[in-house]
Amino acid sequence: MKKVTLLFLSLILTTSLLSQEFGTGLKFDQNLYESMQQTVPLVTRSFDRLPISYSLKGYTPTPQSQGAQGSCVGWASAFGARTIAYAVKNNWENNTAKINENTFSPAFVYNQIKVNDKCEGAYIENAMMVMNTYGSVKMTDFPYNASNCTTAPSSYTFSKAQDHKILTYERLAKWENPVNLTNKVKKALSNKNPVVIGLFKFTDLKTDFNNVWISNTGTYGHAMVVVGYDDTKAGGAFEIMNSWGSNFGKGGFFWIKYDDFERQVKTAYVLIDKEQTDNNNNNNNNNNNIIASNILGGELTLKLGDGTNMPTSLSEGATRNFNIVKATKTTYKVDKSYSSGTQFRIYLNSKQKGYVYLIGYGSSDKSVHKLYPFDNFSDYFSYTNSEIALPNEDYFIEFDNNPGRDILCVLYSKEKLDIDAIVAKSKNGNGDFVSNIKEVLSTKMYSGSDVTFSKNKIEFSASSTNNASKVVPIFIEMNHQ
Repeated sequence: MKKVTLLFLSLILTTSLLSQEFGTGLKFDQNLYESMQQTVPLVTRSFDRLPISYSLKGYTPTPQSQGAQGSCVGWASAFGARTIAYAVKNNWENNTAKINENTFSPAFVYNQIKVNDKCEGAYIENAMMVMNTYGSVKMTDFPYNASNCTTAPSSYTFSKAQDHKILTYERLAKWENPVNLTNKVKKALSNKNPVVIGLFKFTDLKTDFNNVWISNTGTYGHAMVVVGYDDTKAGGAFEIMNSWGSNFGKGGFFWIKYDDFERQVKTAYVLIDKEQTDNNNNNNNNNNNIIASNILGGELTLKLGDGTNMPTSLSEGATRNFNIVKATKTTYKVDKSYSSGTQFRIYLNSKQKGYVYLIGYGSSDKSVHKLYPFDNFSDYFSYTNSEIALPNEDYFIEFDNNPGRDILCVLYSKEKLDIDAIVAKSKNGNGDFVSNIKEVLSTKMYSGSDVTFSKNKIEFSASSTNNASKVVPIFIEMNHQ
């Protein structure tokens, strides 16, 4: 009994020493965090069929140590999440040797975002912006030095980083009341996207005999990577990759219970890499906004505030007149008229990853408004077989007090659009709303012969051999009295 007690005390002491020996360095700023774009507003039922467990551990590099330097943000974002995403893209699951040969440099990112030359920390937001704007380089191109964070990358190193920009990054929840954070992290992981988190105000990372963190409070902040989850582990827990070497936890990994995670994780970002390009899109390899395949598809449902569907039908000649700029007819029309004040939502299911925008037009005053994205929600739909609610599950679109012919325009796009510029140009065009939007998008639209529309519901599929085809606009006419 005495020997068992001594052994247990020894394990606790070892973990405690690790907490003191190795650095942390995460800085927090609520305003900065909430200024970042938030992932699309998935409806609650989109989380219903998540697998019981999922892991990206087969794509992780062997954990290394940041030492005493406060560079955890660089390790979590570049060495951790960026390397994992790159391994996923290249199908290197369980090929540890190959992954370790292609790890991304924590120093390249951290040396640009450190809060001071004392190497005392950084913000995750700045790391994400660097990887999105400038890219990343491999560890072999810019090695890590635990005793030096001031050496700046050369212009040649920056040029190499351009080849490894991430497509985008998104925060998963609000700072306060992070609704559905656990499910959003699980959804991202099951979609093979790593999640970078900030563990907020803790003292140490002691774990129990199941390698599950014993929650505590304190003053430290630490950035790490979520690599998996298991609903049956300790009542539900996330597996975390740390940056304190492979002697920490179990091979460098440990677990955090869902409840502890939601209480003490204040920042959570999903990192989304560019996908592998296929043979039809080789000319687009250097465009950071291009989605790989040239196939597009989606489905829309309009629902009133009471949950009933608004019946719609395909307009005559919709396909024939689809990309003719002067053709003013809408794609679909709502069969019934609705009074001012009627509230409704748009439920959207995208068949491919891509970008989604919503514009509203009122004929009574010829007003044009961007309806989505708003409140820093993302324009990028990174999920398939999932549904989002526009504006979201907390808000409705409402008919104003100006009866007339209103038009909703939903833009499905394979590349990021400047939606504010599109709205501005549509207001200043010489034609009607439909023609103006078509004019603005004329060089990017799929040909009508490449798009197939369903008759009794708002649904389409598009496929083209033309690499310039990027956008399918859906115009929906609504009469309100």
